[in-house]
Amino acid sequence: GEAPATDTIESPWYVKGILAFSGWLAAMFLLGFVGVGFQFIMESGLASLITGGVMMGAAYAVLRIPKNEFVEHLALAMSIAGQALAVWAFYEMLDTHGALLWALVALLQVLLVVVMPNYVHRVLSSYAAAIALSMTLASMRVPYLAEGLVMLFTAWIWLNEFRYPDYMRRMRAVGYGLVIALIQLTGTLLFGQETLRWLAETSDVGEWVPPWVGEILAGAVMLYVVLKLLQRLGMRLAEPLAMTTLLSTMLFCGVSLEARGIAVGMTIILLGFAGGNRVLLGLGIASLLFYISSYYYLLETTLLFKSGTLLMVGVVLLAVRWLMRHVASRQKEATHG
Repeated sequence: GEAPATDTIESPWYVKGILAFSGWLAAMFLLGFVGVGFQFIMESGLASLITGGVMMGAAYAVLRIPKNEFVEHLALAMSIAGQALAVWAFYEMLDTHGALLWALVALLQVLLVVVMPNYVHRVLSSYAAAIALSMTLASMRVPYLAEGLVMLFTAWIWLNEFRYPDYMRRMRAVGYGLVIALIQLTGTLLFGQETLRWLAETSDVGEWVPPWVGEILAGAVMLYVVLKLLQRLGMRLAEPLAMTTLLSTMLFCGVSLEARGIAVGMTIILLGFAGGNRVLLGLGIASLLFYISSYYYLLETTLLFKSGTLLMVGVVLLAVRWLMRHVASRQKEATHG
């Protein structure tokens, strides 16, 4: 008879993480070899673009071969080096480091997310696309919008991962890349406007949009996530438990306007808990602790004021928990009766 079908054994996540780091390291050596041995390529934008495209095409062809760790590592290094050459070509041909350059980089990364048949590559490309989007908005002097947009894409991916089973693996790769980028972007915004000036290399970043707009967008995305989870549970908005949940979420978002990043961390925790994803849940808990600690040690306000803010957040969370348990128990008793 025919041999029994065997499942493909996949490497654990930490091995894939080491491969990603090794890919970056190998890409730097490969790019240095190209730059030293073929200097004429680096001097011409068109030659760099063609060479980078050829390297990314070769990486795509190699990744379609039956996978093993060495092949995946080689293709990843080749693709990253090709991307670096393509970005250098964009810079040489456009002669600018502004919004247009970063927009082209973001489009390139989105294309690679769609085309490249590799999990780690999709994670890295999703991360790079989100960072390039933030740089585009920072160059346009609206840096605080990036956090809300990336958070919205992240929420949509994780809320719909089970709706498209054929694309679940791809969506998870994109989701992890966006989550990592979101955590970094929120941490960057947390350290103030000077960091954004360094990123965008301009002196008037953030002039058009105040910082609190980004936190309002983050709160709106958190409210969107809660609404979707309530709909998934089959609750109507007129029910007491649903109304209490929404009001509590709005109250929490209002309190988090002062302590930046808390809404982002709580949203990641909600997405991880709702999907039963321990990795996502751990990332949310770690990011939330980081944002709270960072806020406490910032020197913008006094320690007494920040302690009071964190105390208020804790009291609000405990009160919300007590209120929701009380309303939920009463609703269950009424339904049982």
